[in-house]
This record gives sequence, C-alpha cells and structure tokens, in this order.
Amino acid sequence: MNDVALVDLTTAVRIANGGQGTVFRLSNPPGTLLKLYHPGIAVLSDELGRLIELAGELRDVPAALPSGRVFDGGRCVGLLMPEAPDRFVTSLAGWRRLLELQFLLYPRRAMWADLVLPTWRERRLLAAAYVELFQALHHNDVVVGDVSMRNLLWTLAGGPGVFAIDCDGFRLAGRPPAVRPVYTAGWGDPTRPREITLDSDRYKLALVALRVLLGNHTVTPEEVCAKGFPSLGPELTALARHAVRPGRRPLAECWLGALEAES
Repeated sequence: MNDVALVDLTTAVRIANGGQGTVFRLSNPPGTLLKLYHPGIAVLSDELGRLIELAGELRDVPAALPSGRVFDGGRCVGLLMPEAPDRFVTSLAGWRRLLELQFLLYPRRAMWADLVLPTWRERRLLAAAYVELFQALHHNDVVVGDVSMRNLLWTLAGGPGVFAIDCDGFRLAGRPPAVRPVYTAGWGDPTRPREITLDSDRYKLALVALRVLLGNHTVTPEEVCAKGFPSLGPELTALARHAVRPGRRPLAECWLGALEAES
C-alpha cells in the first residue's frame, strides 16, 4: 500500500476544484495528481485501500485508478492518482481542456471550432472502447457508480481510445464506497435512482453506448424503444429494449458483440 503523509508531498499546483475535493499536480513524481478532499468529506480508508490494491491487478484498464492514500494527523484526507495521458487533452479557445464525453453528445459549438469530432465509424469504435472499459471493471466486480459527461474521456489521437477519471467513486460490488456517492442528474437508473450495483451500472453502460452512437446527451433506452433510431440497427435496438428491464440488462459482452457485428 502506497500511504504517504501530506507534509511529505512535493510542490503542487492546483488544477481543478470539485464538489468533493481539490486536485493538484505534483512536481514529483511526474504524472501524479493529488486529490485533497474538502473538510467534512468522510473517507473510509479501508475501502479506498481495497480499491488501490485491486488497481494493481487492473494496470491495463484505461482509468486513473487511485494509487495511494494521503494521511494528515492520522486521518485519510486524500489520494494519489495518475494524470490522464496527453492524448486525452486538447486546446479550445486557447485553454487546455480534457476531452470529456460531453464533446461527443452536443451539437458543435463556436468555441469547439478546431475540435475534430469522430465519424460514424469512429463513434462505434469509441462506444466499443467504453464497453470494454466497463467489461474489464465488471469482470473484477468493480462498480463504476457515478457516470457523467465529465469523468469519461475520449480521443482520436493514435486511434479511438477512452479513459476514466474521478475513480475514487468506484467500489467493489457489495462494498460501501470510499467516499459518499455522487449522483449525476440524467445518468441514473430510473427504476432505482439511488442504487449503485452492477445491474445499475449496466443501465448506465447502455446510456453511454447509445448517447455516443447517436451524439445525443439525453437519449435513453426507453426513448429508443418508443421512437426507434434506424441508424442503430436491429441488434443494438434489441439491447436497448433489454436495458430497460432491471435484472435482465445486457452484459458488456452483448454490447461489444453487437457493435462489432454492425461496424
């Protein structure tokens, strides 16, 4: 376990501030970020430790999985994690920006003028890459939990690829989360909006796949069933139909097979 004391960390530059904590880039080791939780955020250090131990077995998973716990005065106050690779970063209107999922789900905006968006075939490859990410995690009984347009990244540089950030919300199936769960509006299981399980994850996987394919930030499996989207084809439409049924939602393998069959 890579536990460190806050006072022993090197010079850090603040790069982001969120609802649960502030993220800093450390000068050493390079490529490492520190997430320092806001006061009042309770951390279950043992659960965070379990996630860190499992991360050692998931080195090939494209995700910023926690790599160490940070302590201050005997209390866990933060974590260490790798920074997203450079190919998941772009420049928009002169600002450095992570290539967040949101750029795939909204019509092009003026400030995105220089952003190269994927073709239909590349969208299918990106959707497949997200499915493979969920597949790898679920095979290890890891529940993603919070899914949003901000914590999933993508790129076309070097070929379509994806990367997950804010992974301290991941947890082992049946275990409590290391920090209180976040519920992103529009990305929950409508049948049990506060439930975070492998089954609810499979509904969110359906949301990711359908929204990437259709370039639509609000489309749901229910809407696909009601309206139909010819561009999806029969296999993907059938999977959307099953995704609305709790307990019978398609596994990642099913989505991957349909995407490969219709690509």
